[in-house]
Parts: sequence; C-alpha cells; structure tokens
Amino acid sequence: MIGTWTVTIHAVRPLTIHSDLYYELHVTRPEHPEQVLAIRAPQHAARTTPVEGQTVIVTFLMGQVTNLEQAVP
Repeated sequence: MIGTWTVTIHAVRPLTIHSDLYYELHVTRPEHPEQVLAIRAPQHAARTTPVEGQTVIVTFLMGQVTNLEQAVP
C-alpha cells in the first residue's frame, strides 16, 4: 500500500515495540465512516502527539506509516 489517507482519530493508545514508541490509532475515513480501522504509527512519523477528534493525513509506504500530519481544514 502506497499513498495517503485523510482520517479522523477516535482513539490513541501509545505502545512500545522493541523499545520504540508507537501510537495505535483507531480511525475512520470519510468515504467509509462506519468502518473503524487500527493503524500503528511510529512516534518519529508524527510532529506532535495525535489526539482523539483530530483529522490527520497519514502517508504510507509499503504498508508502513511514514508521516502523520494535521489536516488543513
């Protein structure tokens, strides 16, 4: 999977994998608001800590989150 999604965050759960901090995000996409998806984003991909209710743009490369940034309204 390569590309970007605009998503709304519904839950944020920090976790560590091999001592690296990740955020497990429960999100919905505007095209499928009834489908809740879980995404794991490394801390270094986000400029700030993600929060519930925030709309963000998630960038993927080979199925991995490479960037997480605030969506411009």
